[in-house]
Amino acid sequence: MSACTLAETPAPTLSIVPSPTASPTQPEPPTPLPSPTATALPPSPTPLPPTETPLPQVGGRSIGDPYAPELGNTGYDVQHYALQLALDPAQVFVDGAATIEAIATLHNLVELSLDFSGFDIQTLTVNGLPATYTRDRGKFIIALPEPLAEGQAFTMFVDYAGVPIQTGSQYVPFVHHLGLQFLPENIYAVNEPDGAHYWFPCNDHPRDKATYTFEITVPAGFEAISHGTLIEEVAEAERTTYVWDHPFPMASYLATVVVGNYELQETTSPSGVPIRYYYFNDVRDPFVQATSTTGEALDWMSAQFGAYPFESFGFVTTRLIRASLETQTMVILSENMLNEETAIHELAHQWFGDWVSMASWADMWHNEGFAVYISLMWQTRNNPGSLNIFMQNLEAEVQREASADPLGNLAPQRMFGFDSYQRGALMIHTLRQTMGDEAFFAGLRMYFERFGGGAASRADFLGVMEEASGMELDAFFDEWLNGL
Repeated sequence: MSACTLAETPAPTLSIVPSPTASPTQPEPPTPLPSPTATALPPSPTPLPPTETPLPQVGGRSIGDPYAPELGNTGYDVQHYALQLALDPAQVFVDGAATIEAIATLHNLVELSLDFSGFDIQTLTVNGLPATYTRDRGKFIIALPEPLAEGQAFTMFVDYAGVPIQTGSQYVPFVHHLGLQFLPENIYAVNEPDGAHYWFPCNDHPRDKATYTFEITVPAGFEAISHGTLIEEVAEAERTTYVWDHPFPMASYLATVVVGNYELQETTSPSGVPIRYYYFNDVRDPFVQATSTTGEALDWMSAQFGAYPFESFGFVTTRLIRASLETQTMVILSENMLNEETAIHELAHQWFGDWVSMASWADMWHNEGFAVYISLMWQTRNNPGSLNIFMQNLEAEVQREASADPLGNLAPQRMFGFDSYQRGALMIHTLRQTMGDEAFFAGLRMYFERFGGGAASRADFLGVMEEASGMELDAFFDEWLNGL
């Protein structure tokens, strides 16, 4: 998310409590048997054969992120989401269906949960069999029609419809709600960090990434835009269906669909990466100016951190909301934020946050600190010495403005605040100075080679940077992230 989204006045936070895990019922103690007499010992009991069927297993309703324990689930690993959505800017309504391909990660799995809020459920099946469900504070709990074995692939199908719930997030107090935004002539989804499950059922945490296909039906005259490659466009008299496919792992918070009336410009980076720009005709000039260096910057980042990891890149403008988001391969760029700094910031996220995601939302410094720092590196690329001047000024600003919270455990309402962005960037610059340029950039390239396509923890990042530098960095990270 762009640093330009910061707000000074925090909104009241929400209290999101993870669903309690039910304790198993304790069996009644057995009735004591009478003591045998010395003259009549009972025969030794014949041992029972071992139980062949493992005990029923229930997936957990938290993926285990201590910073955001209400998000994510265990017991399965999603492989692919196929989402079918009918959307119309003239009405706040979603007609949707989700086909979710997953693999069970527990023996004899009999129940699992998805993150999913709102909507009327028309159909729910697992492997083609009808299934039942209950709901509990954002959890969609499915009783499986047949137990699943560990490693078994299975498919869930959820057909749903209705008006999406629009409620505030404790992590983003400066916007009314996350998820789908409905405006006259424009629809788009912004999810970070916990808005995806307000428009499709998912395992809503970056630890469980999956590939995606989107089939979006919109009224004739509108376009539907999403991730990766547009593989089909079917026009009918009153509506058009667009099918987008993205066969690269993606976190749920990065998923988006955008509906509007757009101009399209297609180009490539100097090295040949396909780039698509979707913009409103009335903002063409500032959009073109803001994105004019995108191809050059994409190749420059590839040289720094490793090849651009996806099949294409693009920007799509949206109305009103003062936020831009690093939605994977098709970045949402608000019409209010059409400038090069924001464009470069969101491009940097394709590596930091998208290709390698956070294993915990506590590590927002990883995403936003790097995006700010890389934007500054780009601005000073022709005069690298001036970067130190920027950072000296930033250090003074951090001393004045930073909160007392540990950078690695910010209060939820500060997740997208000054600390994650500016203080995070200063930490990264200091790490670079500590390690030296050769080890620092070698470490980042190693990091993307090792964890690309997945999520990495703070310990993972620390380990790679220690390996690249040959230095002990525990004290450095403790000081910056834990305030020790």
